[in-house]
Amino acid sequence: MIIKYRPAAINDIEQTAEYIENQLKNPSAAKKLKTILITTIALLKDNPEMGMKLSDKYDVESDYRFIIINRQIVFYEIYSQYIEILRVLDGRTDYLTHLF
Repeated sequence: MIIKYRPAAINDIEQTAEYIENQLKNPSAAKKLKTILITTIALLKDNPEMGMKLSDKYDVESDYRFIIINRQIVFYEIYSQYIEILRVLDGRTDYLTHLF
């Protein structure tokens, strides 16, 4: 399977890294987080169902799945030929409002 990123997911990763680098003044942590996110997301290629179904955790009608990487929650959908990364949101926020 291949992994595709929605523009919103790419933007989420970039904004988080930018915040860590510029606001928290920690460029090495920003780079490390991006590396961990991309590396862990890549594991979905061989294990697409490793994440939990969102509908198992919340009362929502959705095929979305998610994995937690550090404090980031990666939301994705599985299709027959690919996995689509929808959003990468901070778990300390009201992330459901960003999904629906």
